[in-house]
This record gives sequence, structure tokens and C-alpha cells, in this order.
Amino acid sequence: MAFRSEILIKLDKKGRVLLPAAFRDELPADDRGAFVLYHSPNLPGLVNGNSRLGFDAMLDRLRLEALGPKGSLKVALDDEAFDPAGYLSASARTIPMEPDGRFSLPTDFSAILDVTDGVMLVGKGDKFQLWNPARWQARRDGDRDKMAAFVRGLSGGEA
Repeated sequence: MAFRSEILIKLDKKGRVLLPAAFRDELPADDRGAFVLYHSPNLPGLVNGNSRLGFDAMLDRLRLEALGPKGSLKVALDDEAFDPAGYLSASARTIPMEPDGRFSLPTDFSAILDVTDGVMLVGKGDKFQLWNPARWQARRDGDRDKMAAFVRGLSGGEA
């Protein structure tokens, strides 16, 4: 699974968004009727998306990394324990898709994105993101400068 590209998606007359075929094709074959959207844990105004299987795998990795091998048991038994995976799950939504890939964007996600007439869909490899188009352009411009600096730093000290 590798979500790629950036695509501006206009809302249709009913306010629905289209998940393009290139993104739908990256969903597991037996899990293409829906996907998961969730709030970014650290960047306001951003919504992440993934297959249901990909989201669950990410939660498992997160629990193991953040809490250690016994962390899941502690979270299951201690109602006061902080569970980063539970934090992400609480605001996540399973989004059903119509056969053509259209889906309704829940109101809370529309508000976060400040959707007017469209969203920018951005592939990030193992997940995808929904951005307000203007915010994405600003982020992309900043990331371009960071990428150029990164590439320059790959020289290993050669002139």
C-alpha cells in the first residue's frame, strides 16, 4: 500500500468528496467499501486517512512504541493510563464510500479543513491526508525548501 500524488478534489453538488481510483486501488481488495479518517495528533487543520487495516496496524505500532510490551495490558486495566492509540481512535471515523468512490465528509472534519469548495488530497505513502488547498500550498512551499536543504546535506561533506 502506497498512497501517492496530490490531487485537488472539488466537492460535488451534494457536498461529497471523491476518493480517486488511484487512492481506492491502494486500499486492501477486501476492504474497499470504507476507510478511516482521523485528526492529526499534532497539526491543527489536517485530517489523515488510511485503510481500516492500516489504521489498526498503526494503532498497534503506536501502543507498542509508546507504551512498551506491557503497555496495552496497563491501558486495558487502568482507566487513568494515557493511551495515545485510544486518543487517536476516539476522534477517528469509519467513512463508507459509494461504489464510485464518493463519500460524505463528516461535519467536524469539514470544519477543521475549512472546506469551501474542495480539499487537497495528498498521498504520504502509508497514509493520505486531506488539506485545505491554501494551507497545503504553504506547507508544500516550506517542505520544498526543507527537501532542497536535505538533498544538499547528502553530499557527505563533498564540495
